[in-house]
Amino acid sequence: IGARAIVAGAKVRAARCGAPARPSAVRGRAASVSVRAAVDPTVAYAVAQQDLFFAAVVAGECAYQQGNLPADFKGRPEFKDIALPCGVLVASFLAIQTDNGVVTPGGLILGAAGCVLAGKMFLDRFDAIDDDGMDWPGPRVFPGTGILFALFALLANVEALPRIMGGV
Repeated sequence: IGARAIVAGAKVRAARCGAPARPSAVRGRAASVSVRAAVDPTVAYAVAQQDLFFAAVVAGECAYQQGNLPADFKGRPEFKDIALPCGVLVASFLAIQTDNGVVTPGGLILGAAGCVLAGKMFLDRFDAIDDDGMDWPGPRVFPGTGILFALFALLANVEALPRIMGGV
């Protein structure tokens, strides 16, 4: 199709819509414009939701253990210990939701940092609990599962970063 056919097609479309009949053209050729989002929304929003859900899991597990474990139990979670990881994960959710080419990758990095903080908190709790071979699965199951969740959420944030930055 030649440039004249493209221009004629643009005039017909413009006449139907009531817009001016002159298309944007450069030296007789119609300009090709492709609109692309700064951030792939499907990847960014999925990771943002995972970060928010992980923060809710960390807070929920802490609230659950507060009611089930005695106050002097080694490895019992405290709300002051989860405030920073949960706050960082919620902040990463908000940063990713901006759909900004600069702020969204920063939100993914922030989310990865929140996952590392949560993972360290779970690992410290796991190490603090004495192992009792007679109690299965025992009190270590919650921090052990939390370590796995932190790892999965960390991998989601880290793997999404190249997709966001490079558009892969």
